[in-house]
Amino acid sequence: MHGKAKQYVDQSMSNVQNTVSSLQQALSSAEKQENKNKIQSAIDSLNSAYRELQNYQD
Repeated sequence: MHGKAKQYVDQSMSNVQNTVSSLQQALSSAEKQENKNKIQSAIDSLNSAYRELQNYQD
């Protein structure tokens, strides 16, 4: 099924963007620096995955 993988990748990228947005809200309300660091690390990892998927071609 041609293009199906690209559809899944596109949907995943959208999900990543939504997740990053939610984590940014969590980051702004987190109190402990340790938790802020963990959230920021997760955001960085997700942004890296997003950039990697931007180059996906079916």
